[in-house]
Amino acid sequence: MKFKTIQLTNGAKIKHLYRKNIPIVYMTVLIPASPLQEVKTSQAYLTAHLLTHGTKNRSARQIEDELDFYAISIDKKVTYDYTILTVATTKKYLKNALELFFDVLKNPDFPEEEFKKEVSILEKSLLQMEKEPSFIANKRFLSELFDNHPYGRPVEGLPENLKNLKREDILEFYNNFYKPDRMIFSFVGDINEKELSEIKSNFIGKWNGKSFDIKINPITSAKRQSPKETFIKRDDLTQSTIVLGFEGISREDPDFYAFSLMNYILGGGGLTSRLAKNIREEQGLAYSIYSTFSPYLLPGAFSIEVKTKRENTDRVVKMIVKELEELKHKGVSDEELRDAKAFLIGSFPMRIDSLRKISEFLVVTDFYRLGDDYIKKYHEYIEKVTKEEIQTVATKFIQDKSYILVIVGNK
Repeated sequence: MKFKTIQLTNGAKIKHLYRKNIPIVYMTVLIPASPLQEVKTSQAYLTAHLLTHGTKNRSARQIEDELDFYAISIDKKVTYDYTILTVATTKKYLKNALELFFDVLKNPDFPEEEFKKEVSILEKSLLQMEKEPSFIANKRFLSELFDNHPYGRPVEGLPENLKNLKREDILEFYNNFYKPDRMIFSFVGDINEKELSEIKSNFIGKWNGKSFDIKINPITSAKRQSPKETFIKRDDLTQSTIVLGFEGISREDPDFYAFSLMNYILGGGGLTSRLAKNIREEQGLAYSIYSTFSPYLLPGAFSIEVKTKRENTDRVVKMIVKELEELKHKGVSDEELRDAKAFLIGSFPMRIDSLRKISEFLVVTDFYRLGDDYIKKYHEYIEKVTKEEIQTVATKFIQDKSYILVIVGNK
């Protein structure tokens, strides 16, 4: 993982890792354009997905034909904090892939017909997701937790707001935030220094423009003195989907590593976690149960999701709260901490076990300012966490008396 970081005068940053053993190249760009910058919901998602639907030089059909003919793929991913585009190509067609990729990135045209088509597809997708109990429960949970903040709605937006969206909104979002000054590129695979230099000169270095400077609104969650409970009735369901949670942490929070271990021990560790062992395995009260946390630029959410028979709903909720109390007041054991550390350290290489994963990993770690030595130091960060630090984090963050609870079920 001896990669290089290059800062260009136009503000763009490049991460480069040369691997010549396979004639494949992955090119990734991270753009700080997300729901955090939206004036209207779905702007970030639709902007990213419409990039390949026509440019000033190519029609949507021409782009599709080139992707097929040269076996190039362009994947798009929009998160709450950023947008990522990843291009995969063989070394043989690197030049073709570069020309297509940067045309898509720098010259999108957002044709009206393609815009309407993509909006229709998104609306149908969102309405379909609205039928899933897990989606319903999590959507309501985030809404209750974050209110009107962008973290409080799906990244894709809300179907009822799509009718207010126009092509001009997508164009404006692109013009404001798709600028090179804050972009982070990575080039991983069979691409040498000379080829990288040509890319810098021909495609990135001469591209100028500054992103619109927008103030990101802080999260202002209402203080709760007691649990906030919501029930969503679905007559067609024979089981309950439960989401219970509260505020989490940001990715840059110094408590991140202790929080990661705490989450693994509580419910993030699959069948070895406390929730799974005590509620699913020993009591047989859950089809599935797990905890997760979402660390973003701003503090995200921490939640526990469980599916159970409707008659067990109240009992399962009480058992989850009891597990939270136990963790908060009694901490974790030496064995639990040892096993959690072994798993997190041992599984870390799986995050970077392919060129694609490396390509995206490099830009994301740079975005969150984790340092170029993060790969080397991750195991140290995990190893030095103590039981006392985990209990401190549990005491600080676990809200066993003022959680948010959402239940989707029959009664």
